[in-house]
Amino acid sequence: MASLLPDKSDHFEKALEASLASRWNDLGVAAEAIRTAKLVAPPPSFLPFLVYEYGLGELTPYVPNLYTLVVGREGVNWQRIRGTPAAVSKGLGWLGYSATMEDAWHGRAYWNSTQLRFPVLPANDNPDLERIEGVTRLSMPLRSRLRRGVHQYDVGALEADGSRLDGSMLERESGVAVTAAGTLWSFGRTTEIDHLLTEAEGTAIGNWIAVPGDGGLKWVDMQYPWVTANFLWADNPATQRRTLMATWFVARVHFVTFRDQDGVVIGHRRCRATHAVRQEIDGVYEIGGIRYQPQPGATRVYLEAMTDFEDAFDVEARSVELTVGASLASDTKPGRLWLQPGELIGGHPIAVTSVSLPLRKTVREQIKILMRF
Repeated sequence: MASLLPDKSDHFEKALEASLASRWNDLGVAAEAIRTAKLVAPPPSFLPFLVYEYGLGELTPYVPNLYTLVVGREGVNWQRIRGTPAAVSKGLGWLGYSATMEDAWHGRAYWNSTQLRFPVLPANDNPDLERIEGVTRLSMPLRSRLRRGVHQYDVGALEADGSRLDGSMLERESGVAVTAAGTLWSFGRTTEIDHLLTEAEGTAIGNWIAVPGDGGLKWVDMQYPWVTANFLWADNPATQRRTLMATWFVARVHFVTFRDQDGVVIGHRRCRATHAVRQEIDGVYEIGGIRYQPQPGATRVYLEAMTDFEDAFDVEARSVELTVGASLASDTKPGRLWLQPGELIGGHPIAVTSVSLPLRKTVREQIKILMRF
């Protein structure tokens, strides 16, 4: 390497330079490391100072990993697009989520509000929802407000301005607030169960007809009201059997029971739909990607129950079952949809299914059961 010293340098300076000649490469690597220390792989001790330098302190309560903000200058790039949907997308990406922004109609009083539609259900309520809320509010324009977050279960408000229904509950949209800022969260999750009624289950609930042989159905087995025999006598005996057993369910009230990992009852939700159905392309109910339509004389039963917000939370349901033939406890008011343990007496559990459902305040659990015979 050529000397960098001036011509007037004395022998001592030249000797010192010569002694360091073998270490120029090491010094070059060290200089490069110093130059890129805060850009490539800063040590943890650097992070608080870099966050302060880049002006990202307001994000720190919501982004758990500060390296996300510093490495690759992600935080700086976010500041450059702050106030745009791109900033919201980038901020949610730091938390491992994505969502579509849906602005309110410009004619509404709350025209500057928006909601987030998530393609997947957020993993948990705490702390994820507060982080999502915080990052989104910092990323949106200053005039904008985050009103709501939805996934699957989304019931909008009815616009009844100028009518007698103005200001009623119909003008409220679905959701529940669980964070300090009051953002509404409206989530849903569906569990589908396709169950073939067994002889043991049918005998227990009093709804079982043995599969008919060549002689068809026997009168001795006809322990069903005539009104339920909604089929032609020329129909196949097996079809007649399934029609009778399906119609038996329709005339009764059923509950879906949730149990924890120890088999202890978490609660019961009354079925909001119990119909004998047939497969149709434009059917009103869907399960397993197939649509079904309620029809007299159908041979299958569609049952559905949906929990409400805050019915049960902070507990995991490990099994669900259909409770048939139960009655309300004496001190339980009729008409209630969610019943606590002890408020439902008796009954027989059928269609017992193992699940893994962390029950949450913001999630309405939809249980769909297709009963076959």
